Amino acid sequence: MKNKSKLFILCAVIGAGIVSVSLWYFLGQTSLLSSEAGTPREQLIERIPTAILLWSEDGIVTGSSLKHWKPMHIAKGENPRWSPDGSQFVFTRKNDVWLMQNDLTDPVKVIKGVVTDSGTGAYWTETGDGIVAIRNKNPRQVVQLDLASAKTKVIHDEGKPPFKGYRLTQCAEVRQKGRYLLTFTRAEGHRSMIIDLKGKRYITNELMRKGDCGPAWSPDGKFIVMTRRVRVSMNRPIFIARFDSRTGELSASKYFVGKKRCEDASISNDSLHVLYVSSGNVFVWRVGNHTTGKQDGIQLTHTGKGNGPNLHIFTRKAPKAFR
Repeated sequence: MKNKSKLFILCAVIGAGIVSVSLWYFLGQTSLLSSEAGTPREQLIERIPTAILLWSEDGIVTGSSLKHWKPMHIAKGENPRWSPDGSQFVFTRKNDVWLMQNDLTDPVKVIKGVVTDSGTGAYWTETGDGIVAIRNKNPRQVVQLDLASAKTKVIHDEGKPPFKGYRLTQCAEVRQKGRYLLTFTRAEGHRSMIIDLKGKRYITNELMRKGDCGPAWSPDGKFIVMTRRVRVSMNRPIFIARFDSRTGELSASKYFVGKKRCEDASISNDSLHVLYVSSGNVFVWRVGNHTTGKQDGIQLTHTGKGNGPNLHIFTRKAPKAFR
């Protein structure tokens, strides 16, 4: 009888131990999974830990690593944009374009007299060997600086037939080895347009013809984003349209992200993340994520003073100056 009692007690103790260990393991795994899930911002950082964000606040170019968030003032200026390889970036100061290395040594003025209104500034060529901008004195002309020779040439002149002579006021991004130019005019009710510089024609879709603003082109050239002008509510969410560079065809624009007045859109170097500003704060949204209704992206800044964001995701380590 005593042996049976001892056996019962031993079994009970072992059983309790197994339950305790199982419970501990379950709770531990639950905690681990919860930690791995995290907030949308934490998930973003986990996915792109080497991402560096540039933007401007109160006329100061500002930058920070997403993983080690510590915004720092870099230089007086606005509209910062990373080069394709992340080795340097450009920004505007008044109406001039400045170039700075990613080690944050003193910047150098490289282009004088460009349009800098409404988030417009300088844009990189696909290979990073040139910088493109709209001329301030003659906004019908788009110029390109060759960094190797330090020479600037006109790559598009709206004043020459068969073009309509639009004054260009936003965006000067070129793709497909300089064949296509994405730009914007306030003429004829505001419109973004891709210009086929070889075929000498405008490429637009219905939304663009009805009126949109603030276009931006993915580095891989496969899509553009823009904001829709809704006069009744003044809301301007981000819309997206696909582009086929082989045929020169542009799809219809569809709602992408954003609830209020969005602006200053740009696209990360991997062509997977769209940056934009709403109410002075910087947001980001992954291109492949589909929304079930009107919503904002992941909020990165909270000061209400931000503009001109641009994100670069480094393949290995972020530059030392941003670690």
